[in-house]
Amino acid sequence: MGNFFNDILKPLSCRDDTKAYIIGIFSDFQKSIKNDLSKDSITLTFAKARFKNSFELYQKLGDWIFFSQVLFPEHLSGNASADYYISIGQISYYSCYRLLNKQWLLYEEMSDQFSSLEKKTKLLLRNLH
Repeated sequence: MGNFFNDILKPLSCRDDTKAYIIGIFSDFQKSIKNDLSKDSITLTFAKARFKNSFELYQKLGDWIFFSQVLFPEHLSGNASADYYISIGQISYYSCYRLLNKQWLLYEEMSDQFSSLEKKTKLLLRNLH
C-alpha cells in the first residue's frame, strides 16, 4: 500500500528521505494502530518523552501529531490549540534529530517545515476526492 501513498505524495516538495518518511507514516498507520495516541494525553506523553529522553516516544509523538493534523485535525482541537500540537510535533522531531547527533536531516526538516509539510500533504491527500 506504500505505492498508493508514494504516488499521491510524489509532488511533495522536500528532501527525498523526508518524503519517504512521510509516506511511511501514512503506510504504517494504515497497517497498524500500535502508534495510535488518540486515547493518550499528548502533554503527558511529551513529558514522559522528555523525562526519559526517549527517541521512540519523540518519534511516536511527532508522527501521531503529523498524521492527525493531516487527516483528523478536529481530533486535536478539543484540549489545546493547533499551534500547541504543532509545537509539540516540531520539538519532538527536533529532539529525534538531536538524539541522533544531528545526522538524519529528515528529522530537522520535519521539525523546521512541520506546518508547511502538513499543509502540502493535506492538500495532496484531499485532492483524491
